[in-house]
Amino acid sequence: MVRSARYGIFACIIGICSFGCSSYASPPEEPRKPLNYQECVSGGGKVLKSYPGQCITSDGMRFIQDEGASKRAQKSCKDTCGNGTCEEIVCMALGCPCPETPATCPQDCK
Repeated sequence: MVRSARYGIFACIIGICSFGCSSYASPPEEPRKPLNYQECVSGGGKVLKSYPGQCITSDGMRFIQDEGASKRAQKSCKDTCGNGTCEEIVCMALGCPCPETPATCPQDCK
């Protein structure tokens, strides 16, 4: 009786270990980058009060609400990450610096 109880406990421990190890086998998925205005908005992008509506992702990708326009993202801002200045508040015209945060440009925004 003692021997079968030991085997039962041993089997339970093996089962618990194999279940616990298998749940950590796959790495977390990378968040998918938006491909259009709606995905940008639903993904938490900054929505500008403009006409047509515009949405900007944290890495500077800009999407225009007009579905007839090009659906590809346009990088309309200038990437200045690494210049030593944290560009938190920027203009929104073509050629302006991309907005920077500690997450997007840790070397400038400490």
